[in-house]
Amino acid sequence: MTSTWQILIGNVAVVMLVVFGWGYARSRLFGLSGAMRGALFGATMGVGAIATMAMSVEFEPGMYVDMRATLLVVAGLFGGPLAAVISGLLALGWRIGMGGAGMVPGIVVITLFVLVGLVGRLLIGRRRTKVWHCLVAGGVAALVWIGALVAVSQGPIVPLLLNISVPQMLLNVVATGLAGMVVLEARRRSAERDLLAAALAQSPDFNYIKDRHGRFAAVNNTVAEFNGFARPAEMVGKTDFDLTTPERASMLSAHEREILSGEKPRVDFEELFVDKSGRERWFSTSKVPLHNAAGQIIGLAGVTRDVTVDKTLRQELVESRDTLSYALAEMSDGLAMFDAEGRLVFCNEQYRACFPHTGKLRQPGAYLRDILQAVVETGEQITVPRHNPEAWIDAIVANLAVESEEEINLFDGRWLQLRTRPTSSGSTMVVIADVTRMKLAELALHTTTNQLKELVRTDSLTDLLNRRAFDEAIETETRRSARAGTALSLLLVDVDHFKAFNDRYGHPAGDECLRLVSQHLKASIRRPTDLAARYGGEEFTAILPDTDAESAQQIAEAFRRALAESRLPHESIERGYVTASVGVATYPPENLHRDPLELVRTADEALYRAKAAGRDRVVGTRIIGKDRTAA
Repeated sequence: MTSTWQILIGNVAVVMLVVFGWGYARSRLFGLSGAMRGALFGATMGVGAIATMAMSVEFEPGMYVDMRATLLVVAGLFGGPLAAVISGLLALGWRIGMGGAGMVPGIVVITLFVLVGLVGRLLIGRRRTKVWHCLVAGGVAALVWIGALVAVSQGPIVPLLLNISVPQMLLNVVATGLAGMVVLEARRRSAERDLLAAALAQSPDFNYIKDRHGRFAAVNNTVAEFNGFARPAEMVGKTDFDLTTPERASMLSAHEREILSGEKPRVDFEELFVDKSGRERWFSTSKVPLHNAAGQIIGLAGVTRDVTVDKTLRQELVESRDTLSYALAEMSDGLAMFDAEGRLVFCNEQYRACFPHTGKLRQPGAYLRDILQAVVETGEQITVPRHNPEAWIDAIVANLAVESEEEINLFDGRWLQLRTRPTSSGSTMVVIADVTRMKLAELALHTTTNQLKELVRTDSLTDLLNRRAFDEAIETETRRSARAGTALSLLLVDVDHFKAFNDRYGHPAGDECLRLVSQHLKASIRRPTDLAARYGGEEFTAILPDTDAESAQQIAEAFRRALAESRLPHESIERGYVTASVGVATYPPENLHRDPLELVRTADEALYRAKAAGRDRVVGTRIIGKDRTAA
């Protein structure tokens, strides 16, 4: 038995060597078609199966036992029909060459192993292959092998099972599971590499990786094409000195040495470049160092984007805006120039007139800090922060040389727009425009917009929320209460015999009736979080957040009673006055699986029961799990 175990363990070592070898080789097969990769996989597994048969245990003359099953099953399980056929043919050819009394059973067993792998793949289908799938397939193959040994053996069965079958079965299951783990991991890593390689190759930006010596280790198609190469692989090993002028290459090399020395990466560095056709192009480049697992810098990665169009558009926009600002300043707006130290150099009368309290101080020679201090003391500008005005003054003075736009509100209600434009000489131009009318129009438009939004959400007859607003509110409130774990109740109200009321008194009276119902419904819910809505026709509803079944029942009963006590005449029915039926549905705190449609449907069912029981009453239901109980 010891000899059998030793030989079979040696077989397992061969199996794992073959599988690990495939895992290593698979990463280098990027670009091959799926069929070609499957054929190579099948050939590899077939050669491995031959290797195990070369190291097989001969338990009877011409009868051999080995670990061929693992590789043949793995070939079919992971490689599909093509890989299974190739591996099976190779194994069959070798077994036929071995000959012996067990040749025919050996051929049958090899065929069965291939079928086990293919059937396993068919059963798994589109699902993701797991390690336990491999273990099951290995176990089935082991049972096939044991059955074959028992069928062809001429000796005693028990020693055969103990000395040959048991070790072979155990090792086959273990080896198949391990082989599956290796193949799955190799497949995962290969898929990640393929994805990253495809992303790098097909990116429209210029993506590249360099080693510590400035040599290109990987580039994408865009970089290769820009530098005149047919394939990215042709650039590997080259440096910038092979691609551009010595001056530019030296500059790039110096920048990259700084990055590789551990200094800060270069991010969004823009530069002007003249391409081979003589056209000026702007590029934005970011380069970062790459570290290995030990934290050592092993190279750098770079991304360069062609921003010529963006740069041109930005420059044209800035020039157009400056030209417009100058024209407006000379015509009607206030204009002031400050030097680099914040001293007022020039201003026009329009500029001084913009500031009633500090206009006299705004004379050439005055410093901006002194002017702002006077603004604080006189209260000229109401947008000055009261808690720390000194910090506000410091921030404005510090940002004088920064291009900016802001709006300020003066004590007399006017709004001014300040545009700060630094110049190339170090001075700063400030343009002041009175935008009061525009600001007031903006505020009025904002108010009107809010009013229109409210109108869109409101029922014109009852001033309650309309059906659309209710649908949005119930959806939101159902999610919120589920997250918070609080109760949620819903009232569904129907005016009893409303059609008969309309037929007898006419539609104007019907409208008045609906208004009365809505007033009582609004009066019965007093919290800001409660929402009343017209559900449709003579139906109304109310959303009651954080309200349990008992409280919701009380609110519904108060509404019903108040409406009945108003005694609005309705001579078409026995009671002689208008009443309403109410259905109540409640999600208690413990029921967190909530659906707004279920809540509405439950309230509607409760309303139906109220009407069936004689109308002018309240019926409630609590929703617990999938069950509903009377509230």
